[in-house]
Amino acid sequence: MNGSGGSMNTAWIALAVGLLVVVRFLFRELRERTVKVRTLWIRPGIIVLATIGFAAAALARPGVNSAQLIVMLLVGAALGVLTGVLVVRSTTFAPAGMPGAVRVRGSIATVVVWVAAIALRLAARFVVGGSGADLTTQFELNAGLLALLAGAFVFVALAFHRAIDRLAPEAAVPRTL
Repeated sequence: MNGSGGSMNTAWIALAVGLLVVVRFLFRELRERTVKVRTLWIRPGIIVLATIGFAAAALARPGVNSAQLIVMLLVGAALGVLTGVLVVRSTTFAPAGMPGAVRVRGSIATVVVWVAAIALRLAARFVVGGSGADLTTQFELNAGLLALLAGAFVFVALAFHRAIDRLAPEAAVPRTL
């Protein structure tokens, strides 16, 4: 058995995972859903913690260029904020009819923005490391992708929170007696 079969299987697996992500985004973004203030920060928090953990792990890896890693993190975060801006601009908000919640619906534009943002990671592999980027370069690029996701998720959560404040101001912060 030659080594090309393994790389071909890996390519098919990557393609299948990519298609699943696109289909998941399509279903999620194109249907109306309720976003609640009490659960709004769970995903962004997890992504930010994962980004910090991954960056720390990358810095501990021998051969990682810390300057390049920092540039990847900064560029990723900036592209994440841009992604978040574009997603929010193509998302509609409506009152949810319940305290501390808003109804949101994405559009085909939000799907395109998310897919394009993630596709940047693939493009970066060829720009930064050529088609044969080594594992160290992959670590740096993946840290940048996580920073992009963190920046986007935090920006989107902030915008959703503002929409909840605007559309359900009396209930944006749950109160207890």
